[in-house]
Amino acid sequence: MTRPLPDRSLGSEWTILELLARGIADDSEQQMVRDLVLADTIDWGELLEQALRHKMLPMLAHHIISAGLKFDVPMSIYQHLESALEWNRCQIEVFRSETVRVAQALAGRGVPFVVTKGMAFESTLYDSLGTRHMNDIDFMITPKDREAVMNVLQELGFRPFFDWAKDARREEISSRLNRDHLPKLARAIDQPGTRLINVDVANSLTWTKSPFDVPVEEALQDPVEQSVPGMPGVSVPCFRPLYQFLFTVLHLFREAWLQKFVDFGNDVGLMKFGDVIRLIAQYRDELSDGELLRAMEAHNVTHPVAWVLHRLDETFRTHTLELLALEKYGDEERLVGQMQSSGYVGAWGQSMRERLQSKNRGASRPAGPAQPVA
Repeated sequence: MTRPLPDRSLGSEWTILELLARGIADDSEQQMVRDLVLADTIDWGELLEQALRHKMLPMLAHHIISAGLKFDVPMSIYQHLESALEWNRCQIEVFRSETVRVAQALAGRGVPFVVTKGMAFESTLYDSLGTRHMNDIDFMITPKDREAVMNVLQELGFRPFFDWAKDARREEISSRLNRDHLPKLARAIDQPGTRLINVDVANSLTWTKSPFDVPVEEALQDPVEQSVPGMPGVSVPCFRPLYQFLFTVLHLFREAWLQKFVDFGNDVGLMKFGDVIRLIAQYRDELSDGELLRAMEAHNVTHPVAWVLHRLDETFRTHTLELLALEKYGDEERLVGQMQSSGYVGAWGQSMRERLQSKNRGASRPAGPAQPVA
Protein backbone atom coordinates (compact mmCIF):
# COMPACT_ATOMS: atom_id res chain seq x y z
CA MET A 1 0.00 0.00 0.00
CA THR A 2 1.30 3.46 -0.97
CA ARG A 3 2.18 5.63 2.01
CA PRO A 4 0.75 9.13 2.21
CA LEU A 5 3.29 11.75 1.19
CA PRO A 6 4.25 14.34 3.81
CA ASP A 7 2.40 17.61 3.72
CA ARG A 8 4.61 20.55 2.75
CA SER A 9 3.38 23.05 5.31
CA LEU A 10 6.84 23.33 6.92
CA GLY A 11 8.61 23.94 3.62
CA SER A 12 10.23 21.96 0.82
CA GLU A 13 13.50 21.55 2.71
CA TRP A 14 11.78 19.91 5.67
CA THR A 15 9.71 17.67 3.39
CA ILE A 16 12.90 16.34 1.77
CA LEU A 17 14.38 15.44 5.15
CA GLU A 18 11.17 13.79 6.38
CA LEU A 19 11.06 11.61 3.27
CA LEU A 20 14.71 10.60 3.64
CA ALA A 21 14.37 9.97 7.38
CA ARG A 22 11.51 7.51 6.97
CA GLY A 23 13.17 5.90 3.94
CA ILE A 24 12.25 6.27 0.26
CA ALA A 25 9.69 3.54 -0.41
CA ASP A 26 8.66 3.93 -4.05
CA ASP A 27 9.05 5.87 -7.29
CA SER A 28 6.56 8.56 -6.28
CA GLU A 29 8.60 9.43 -3.19
CA GLN A 30 11.83 9.33 -5.20
CA GLN A 31 10.33 11.71 -7.74
CA MET A 32 9.02 14.04 -5.05
CA VAL A 33 12.48 14.42 -3.53
CA ARG A 34 14.00 15.00 -6.97
CA ASP A 35 11.44 17.65 -7.85
CA LEU A 36 11.93 19.45 -4.54
CA VAL A 37 15.73 19.43 -4.84
CA LEU A 38 15.60 20.78 -8.39
CA ALA A 39 13.03 23.50 -7.68
CA ASP A 40 14.23 27.08 -8.09
CA THR A 41 12.79 27.88 -4.67
CA ILE A 42 14.99 25.42 -2.74
CA ASP A 43 16.85 27.12 0.12
CA TRP A 44 20.16 25.26 0.28
CA GLY A 45 21.22 27.03 3.46
CA GLU A 46 18.08 25.84 5.26
CA LEU A 47 18.33 22.32 3.87
CA LEU A 48 21.99 21.88 4.84
CA GLU A 49 21.52 23.41 8.28
CA GLN A 50 18.58 21.15 9.13
CA ALA A 51 20.39 18.12 7.69
CA LEU A 52 23.34 18.87 9.98
CA ARG A 53 21.10 19.39 13.00
CA HIS A 54 19.40 16.04 12.44
CA LYS A 55 22.60 14.17 11.55
CA MET A 56 21.35 13.54 8.03
CA LEU A 57 24.01 15.21 5.88
CA PRO A 58 25.57 11.88 4.73
CA MET A 59 22.11 10.56 3.86
CA LEU A 60 21.21 13.70 1.92
CA ALA A 61 24.57 13.52 0.15
CA HIS A 62 24.09 9.89 -0.84
CA HIS A 63 20.64 10.54 -2.21
CA ILE A 64 21.72 13.50 -4.34
CA ILE A 65 24.83 11.71 -5.62
CA SER A 66 23.06 8.41 -6.39
CA ALA A 67 20.26 10.31 -8.16
CA GLY A 68 22.81 11.65 -10.63
CA LEU A 69 22.23 15.32 -9.80
CA LYS A 70 25.86 16.44 -10.09
CA PHE A 71 25.13 19.10 -12.68
CA ASP A 72 21.78 20.13 -11.21
CA VAL A 73 23.05 21.10 -7.76
CA PRO A 74 25.36 24.10 -7.18
CA MET A 75 28.89 22.74 -7.68
CA SER A 76 30.27 23.99 -4.35
CA ILE A 77 27.41 22.31 -2.48
CA TYR A 78 27.76 19.08 -4.47
CA GLN A 79 31.49 18.90 -3.70
CA HIS A 80 30.83 19.51 -0.01
CA LEU A 81 28.24 16.72 0.03
CA GLU A 82 30.70 14.36 -1.67
CA SER A 83 33.30 15.12 1.01
CA ALA A 84 30.79 14.70 3.85
CA LEU A 85 29.68 11.30 2.59
CA GLU A 86 33.25 10.09 2.04
CA TRP A 87 34.30 11.26 5.51
CA ASN A 88 31.33 9.50 7.11
CA ARG A 89 32.15 6.26 5.31
CA CYS A 90 35.76 6.44 6.46
CA GLN A 91 34.68 7.04 10.05
CA ILE A 92 32.29 4.10 9.92
CA GLU A 93 35.17 1.86 8.84
CA VAL A 94 37.20 3.04 11.83
CA PHE A 95 34.23 2.50 14.14
CA ARG A 96 33.63 -1.01 12.76
CA SER A 97 37.19 -2.06 13.47
CA GLU A 98 37.08 -0.61 16.97
CA THR A 99 33.70 -2.20 17.68
CA VAL A 100 35.12 -5.60 16.80
CA ARG A 101 38.25 -4.95 18.88
CA VAL A 102 36.18 -4.07 21.98
CA ALA A 103 33.66 -6.86 21.37
CA GLN A 104 36.38 -9.50 21.12
CA ALA A 105 38.01 -8.25 24.32
CA LEU A 106 34.70 -8.39 26.23
CA ALA A 107 33.88 -11.82 24.85
CA GLY A 108 37.33 -13.01 25.86
CA ARG A 109 36.51 -12.10 29.46
CA GLY A 110 33.16 -13.83 29.35
CA VAL A 111 31.20 -10.58 29.73
CA PRO A 112 27.64 -10.69 28.33
CA PHE A 113 26.99 -7.67 26.08
CA VAL A 114 25.46 -6.47 22.84
CA VAL A 115 26.38 -3.77 20.33
CA THR A 116 23.60 -1.20 20.04
CA LYS A 117 22.36 1.81 18.10
CA GLY A 118 24.35 3.14 15.13
CA MET A 119 26.76 0.28 14.59
CA ALA A 120 23.93 -2.25 14.85
CA PHE A 121 21.66 -0.24 12.55
CA GLU A 122 24.16 0.82 9.89
CA SER A 123 24.21 -2.57 8.18
CA THR A 124 20.72 -3.89 9.02
CA LEU A 125 18.57 -0.78 8.55
CA TYR A 126 20.73 1.43 6.32
CA ASP A 127 22.15 -1.15 3.88
CA SER A 128 25.83 -0.47 4.74
CA LEU A 129 25.77 2.58 2.46
CA GLY A 130 27.73 4.74 4.87
CA THR A 131 24.78 7.10 5.37
CA ARG A 132 24.08 6.54 9.08
CA HIS A 133 25.80 9.23 11.14
CA MET A 134 27.48 8.09 14.36
CA ASN A 135 29.18 9.96 17.18
CA ASP A 136 30.46 6.90 19.00
CA ILE A 137 30.15 3.15 19.37
CA ASP A 138 27.59 1.82 21.82
CA PHE A 139 27.37 -1.27 24.00
CA MET A 140 24.91 -2.64 26.55
CA ILE A 141 26.07 -4.62 29.59
CA THR A 142 24.61 -5.69 32.93
CA PRO A 143 25.07 -3.51 36.03
CA LYS A 144 27.11 -6.18 37.79
CA ASP A 145 29.72 -6.08 35.02
CA ARG A 146 30.43 -2.35 35.19
CA GLU A 147 33.80 -2.70 36.92
CA ALA A 148 34.94 -5.58 34.73
CA VAL A 149 34.02 -3.71 31.55
CA MET A 150 35.74 -0.54 32.74
CA ASN A 151 38.91 -2.53 33.37
CA VAL A 152 38.77 -4.08 29.89
CA LEU A 153 38.26 -0.71 28.21
CA GLN A 154 41.09 0.89 30.14
CA GLU A 155 43.36 -1.97 29.09
CA LEU A 156 42.37 -1.18 25.50
CA GLY A 157 43.48 2.42 25.95
CA PHE A 158 40.18 4.15 26.76
CA ARG A 159 40.01 6.84 29.43
CA PRO A 160 37.12 8.86 30.95
CA PHE A 161 36.49 11.82 28.69
CA PHE A 162 34.33 14.85 29.52
CA ASP A 163 35.71 17.55 27.19
CA TRP A 164 32.64 17.15 24.98
CA ALA A 165 30.52 18.83 27.69
CA LYS A 166 30.33 22.59 28.23
CA ASP A 167 30.72 22.01 31.97
CA ALA A 168 33.07 19.03 32.12
CA ARG A 169 33.23 18.92 35.92
CA ARG A 170 29.46 18.91 36.25
CA GLU A 171 29.15 16.12 33.70
CA GLU A 172 31.79 14.07 35.51
CA ILE A 173 29.86 14.35 38.76
CA SER A 174 26.60 13.52 36.97
CA SER A 175 28.12 10.38 35.47
CA ARG A 176 29.05 9.16 38.95
CA LEU A 177 25.57 9.80 40.32
CA ASN A 178 23.62 8.42 37.36
CA ARG A 179 24.77 4.87 37.05
CA ASP A 180 22.77 3.85 33.99
CA HIS A 181 25.98 4.31 31.94
CA LEU A 182 29.69 4.08 32.48
CA PRO A 183 31.42 7.47 32.26
CA LYS A 184 32.01 8.58 28.68
CA LEU A 185 35.22 6.96 27.45
CA ALA A 186 37.52 7.88 24.58
CA ARG A 187 40.75 6.72 22.95
CA ALA A 188 43.01 8.91 20.85
CA ILE A 189 43.98 7.50 17.45
CA ASP A 190 46.17 8.66 14.60
CA GLN A 191 43.61 8.52 11.83
CA PRO A 192 43.01 11.32 9.30
CA GLY A 193 39.64 12.89 10.04
CA THR A 194 39.06 10.95 13.25
CA ARG A 195 41.23 11.78 16.25
CA LEU A 196 39.09 10.26 19.00
CA ILE A 197 36.96 7.17 19.29
CA ASN A 198 34.23 7.55 21.89
CA VAL A 199 32.61 4.56 23.54
CA ASP A 200 29.25 4.74 25.33
CA VAL A 201 28.46 1.78 27.56
CA ALA A 202 24.95 1.55 29.01
CA ASN A 203 23.73 -0.85 31.67
CA SER A 204 20.04 0.09 31.57
CA LEU A 205 17.43 0.26 28.83
CA THR A 206 16.02 3.39 30.51
CA TRP A 207 17.74 5.76 32.98
CA THR A 208 18.60 6.26 36.63
CA LYS A 209 15.46 6.67 38.77
CA SER A 210 13.25 5.94 35.79
CA PRO A 211 9.73 4.78 36.67
CA PHE A 212 10.05 2.30 33.80
CA ASP A 213 12.43 -0.59 33.38
CA VAL A 214 13.12 -3.62 31.23
CA PRO A 215 15.60 -5.96 32.93
CA VAL A 216 18.94 -5.86 31.14
CA GLU A 217 19.64 -9.49 32.00
CA GLU A 218 16.47 -10.52 30.18
CA ALA A 219 17.22 -8.32 27.17
CA LEU A 220 20.71 -9.77 26.79
CA GLN A 221 19.46 -13.34 26.55
CA ASP A 222 19.71 -15.02 23.14
CA PRO A 223 21.42 -12.18 21.26
CA VAL A 224 21.57 -12.22 17.47
CA GLU A 225 25.01 -12.56 15.86
CA GLN A 226 25.28 -9.83 13.25
CA SER A 227 27.89 -9.98 10.50
CA VAL A 228 30.29 -7.06 10.24
CA PRO A 229 30.48 -5.67 6.67
CA GLY A 230 33.92 -5.89 5.11
CA MET A 231 35.15 -8.40 7.71
CA PRO A 232 34.33 -11.91 6.45
CA GLY A 233 33.59 -14.41 9.20
CA VAL A 234 33.40 -11.71 11.90
CA SER A 235 30.20 -10.97 13.80
CA VAL A 236 29.10 -9.10 16.91
CA PRO A 237 26.16 -9.83 19.24
CA CYS A 238 23.14 -7.51 19.00
CA PHE A 239 19.72 -7.42 20.63
CA ARG A 240 17.10 -9.58 19.02
CA PRO A 241 14.41 -7.45 17.34
CA LEU A 242 12.01 -7.27 20.31
CA TYR A 243 14.60 -5.74 22.63
CA GLN A 244 16.23 -3.72 19.87
CA PHE A 245 12.86 -2.07 19.36
CA LEU A 246 12.19 -1.52 23.07
CA PHE A 247 15.61 -0.03 23.71
CA THR A 248 15.39 2.28 20.69
CA VAL A 249 11.92 3.57 21.53
CA LEU A 250 12.59 3.96 25.27
CA HIS A 251 15.82 5.78 24.44
CA LEU A 252 13.87 8.19 22.24
CA PHE A 253 11.29 8.67 25.01
CA ARG A 254 14.08 9.41 27.47
CA GLU A 255 15.61 12.06 25.25
CA ALA A 256 12.22 13.63 24.54
CA TRP A 257 11.37 13.99 28.24
CA LEU A 258 14.65 14.73 30.05
CA GLN A 259 15.49 18.42 30.15
CA LYS A 260 19.26 17.85 30.05
CA PHE A 261 19.03 16.60 26.47
CA VAL A 262 17.27 19.81 25.44
CA ASP A 263 20.04 21.77 27.15
CA PHE A 264 22.65 19.79 25.19
CA GLY A 265 20.69 20.32 21.95
CA ASN A 266 20.40 16.57 21.60
CA ASP A 267 16.85 15.71 22.59
CA VAL A 268 14.83 14.50 19.60
CA GLY A 269 15.78 14.27 15.94
CA LEU A 270 14.42 13.02 12.66
CA MET A 271 16.89 10.15 12.47
CA LYS A 272 15.90 8.84 15.90
CA PHE A 273 12.35 8.50 14.62
CA GLY A 274 13.73 7.17 11.35
CA ASP A 275 15.43 4.34 13.24
CA VAL A 276 12.07 3.33 14.74
CA ILE A 277 10.31 3.44 11.37
CA ARG A 278 12.97 1.24 9.81
CA LEU A 279 12.97 -1.21 12.71
CA ILE A 280 9.23 -1.72 12.36
CA ALA A 281 9.49 -2.10 8.59
CA GLN A 282 12.38 -4.58 8.87
CA TYR A 283 10.91 -6.72 11.65
CA ARG A 284 7.20 -6.15 11.13
CA ASP A 285 6.14 -9.79 11.63
CA GLU A 286 8.25 -10.34 14.74
CA LEU A 287 7.09 -7.12 16.37
CA SER A 288 3.39 -7.61 15.65
CA ASP A 289 2.94 -11.27 16.61
CA GLY A 290 1.96 -10.50 20.23
CA GLU A 291 5.25 -11.24 21.99
CA LEU A 292 6.28 -7.59 22.06
CA LEU A 293 2.94 -6.49 23.50
CA ARG A 294 3.14 -9.15 26.21
CA ALA A 295 6.66 -8.04 27.14
CA MET A 296 5.61 -4.38 27.30
CA GLU A 297 2.65 -5.21 29.50
CA ALA A 298 4.77 -7.40 31.76
CA HIS A 299 7.25 -4.56 32.33
CA ASN A 300 4.70 -1.70 32.39
CA VAL A 301 6.27 0.17 29.46
CA THR A 302 3.24 0.24 27.14
CA HIS A 303 2.48 3.91 27.89
CA PRO A 304 5.95 5.38 27.18
CA VAL A 305 6.30 3.24 24.05
CA ALA A 306 2.85 4.23 22.82
CA TRP A 307 3.57 7.90 23.59
CA VAL A 308 6.54 7.78 21.19
CA LEU A 309 4.61 5.90 18.51
CA HIS A 310 1.70 8.34 18.73
CA ARG A 311 4.11 11.22 17.98
CA LEU A 312 5.72 9.16 15.22
CA ASP A 313 2.34 8.47 13.58
CA GLU A 314 1.31 12.13 13.79
CA THR A 315 4.63 13.34 12.37
CA PHE A 316 5.21 10.82 9.60
CA ARG A 317 1.61 9.76 8.86
CA THR A 318 2.35 6.15 9.77
CA HIS A 319 0.09 3.61 11.54
CA THR A 320 2.39 1.98 14.07
CA LEU A 321 0.00 2.20 17.04
CA GLU A 322 -2.58 0.17 15.16
CA LEU A 323 0.00 -2.32 13.87
CA LEU A 324 1.33 -3.04 17.37
CA ALA A 325 -2.09 -2.96 19.05
CA LEU A 326 -1.20 0.01 21.26
CA GLU A 327 -4.10 2.35 20.45
CA LYS A 328 -5.41 2.35 24.04
CA TYR A 329 -2.03 3.22 25.55
CA GLY A 330 0.13 6.34 25.69
CA ASP A 331 -1.85 8.25 28.33
CA GLU A 332 0.13 11.46 28.80
CA GLU A 333 -1.57 12.40 32.08
CA ARG A 334 -0.54 9.06 33.52
CA LEU A 335 3.02 9.59 32.32
CA VAL A 336 3.11 13.06 33.87
CA GLY A 337 2.02 11.56 37.18
CA GLN A 338 4.85 9.02 37.01
CA MET A 339 7.51 11.57 36.13
CA GLN A 340 7.21 14.29 38.77
CA SER A 341 10.60 15.95 38.63
CA SER A 342 12.08 19.30 37.61
CA GLY A 343 14.46 17.30 35.41
CA TYR A 344 11.71 16.58 32.90
CA VAL A 345 10.83 18.78 29.95
CA GLY A 346 8.12 21.38 30.43
CA ALA A 347 5.09 21.84 28.19
CA TRP A 348 5.93 22.80 24.62
CA GLY A 349 2.70 24.02 23.09
CA GLN A 350 3.90 22.47 19.82
CA SER A 351 3.38 19.30 17.87
CA MET A 352 6.33 16.92 17.73
CA ARG A 353 6.78 17.86 14.07
CA GLU A 354 7.10 21.53 15.01
CA ARG A 355 9.43 20.66 17.87
CA LEU A 356 11.66 18.69 15.54
CA GLN A 357 11.89 21.55 13.07
CA SER A 358 12.52 24.20 15.74
CA LYS A 359 16.11 25.46 15.88
CA ASN A 360 15.74 27.08 19.29
CA ARG A 361 13.77 24.63 21.36
CA GLY A 362 14.59 26.25 24.67
CA ALA A 363 12.98 29.48 23.52
CA SER A 364 9.75 27.66 22.70
CA ARG A 365 9.21 26.53 26.27
CA PRO A 366 6.66 28.45 28.31
CA ALA A 367 7.77 31.00 30.85
CA GLY A 368 7.57 30.21 34.54
CA PRO A 369 8.23 27.00 36.47
CA ALA A 370 8.54 23.93 34.30
CA GLN A 371 5.79 21.37 34.52
CA PRO A 372 6.68 17.73 33.77
CA VAL A 373 4.73 17.45 30.54
CA ALA A 374 6.29 16.45 27.23
